[in-house]
Amino acid sequence: MKIELPQSIELKKHTGFWKQIGMIIIGTTISLVLTIGASMALELRERANDRRLSALMVMGTIEDFANGIEQIVEKQRRCDSLCAWLLSVPVDELELMPKETLENLMFDALSNSFVSFDKAAENIFSNNLETWKNLGNFQFISNVGDCFTRMHSIEDYWNNRVKEEEKIFDDISGNPEQYPGKYICTKWLRNDNVRQTMVMKHNWICWLHYQAELMRYTNKQNMSVIGISEKELKEFMEEYHKEIVIKEQAPVSDDFYTPNLKPENLYTLEIYQKQLDSLKALHR
Repeated sequence: MKIELPQSIELKKHTGFWKQIGMIIIGTTISLVLTIGASMALELRERANDRRLSALMVMGTIEDFANGIEQIVEKQRRCDSLCAWLLSVPVDELELMPKETLENLMFDALSNSFVSFDKAAENIFSNNLETWKNLGNFQFISNVGDCFTRMHSIEDYWNNRVKEEEKIFDDISGNPEQYPGKYICTKWLRNDNVRQTMVMKHNWICWLHYQAELMRYTNKQNMSVIGISEKELKEFMEEYHKEIVIKEQAPVSDDFYTPNLKPENLYTLEIYQKQLDSLKALHR
């Protein structure tokens, strides 16, 4: 029978204690590493989802812009047809038509719509440039940047043209005695500047149509670079534009308008009225 010496027993206990401590440390470290790893993986996944959502919002805005100017093109084609016909008929003959009919034709022919787009997605894109750069998506950054630059240019060019045309019409309408013609609308038709805007309408429509298609083409490049399909973008846009339905009825503006206040009913201000009456009496 082997008898352990007191020193051996103490040494064994001491070794076992540190071994236990070591196992606890290893277990804690592994647990911590797994927790941190899982947290980082979740964060990376959330960041990826956020970037994908940002990309969808950006490309959705570009697609909306293209669709919006395409709608303007469709409306302007009717205007273009009217302009072509009105310009082909001598003004003296047009003045034989009923005034109201001719005015309606002219108003329809000269009608315009302003181009605009929501700047929210552009701000989101601009604020996340560093994120896109870190991922090496330089093509996406360049393409989207070009899209937003073009969108601003289209908005400026088209809207400035509309404003310039409206100024011409307003000048004639505001000073009718300075322009020949039986009606305001025929005064417009006899004016060379107005006729030139009517001639140029066709080219402007062609230009706007081209811009819409170019935006769509560039946006398809964006989808390819970022790995988003047209189907996914379409589904996102449908969900994004879906009306939010709740049980409550939307406020009706007419419900908030009440009759104007009547001075005789302003009882809280009677004291000022009495002061004023007293002052008036002193100055009689």
